[in-house]
Amino acid sequence: MNIKKDFGARIKELRNKKGITQYQLAEMAGVDPKHLSHIETGRSFPKADLIEKFACALEVDYLEFFRIEHFLGREFMIEKINSILKNSSNEDLTRIFKIINSCIN
Repeated sequence: MNIKKDFGARIKELRNKKGITQYQLAEMAGVDPKHLSHIETGRSFPKADLIEKFACALEVDYLEFFRIEHFLGREFMIEKINSILKNSSNEDLTRIFKIINSCIN
């Protein structure tokens, strides 16, 4: 895992979901487009105030930038799921089973 690359990829993903260009986001956040490019490619990491500006411009909570589970590999996700299941009560396990079963079938 590389926090700079993961963070940059998440910024890019959220920017693309909004349908805005790098230039537009850079303008909205008051940053040089080249700096945004460096952030999105993982060569740079923004300071906290810039993270807040990106969140405001993209209309998301800043915590969204750190939600990267979908970038993680299959093995990591299986390991994490197994850990959650191992630590669940019987009641929670039954609920989880029903949810998963309804999603798959």
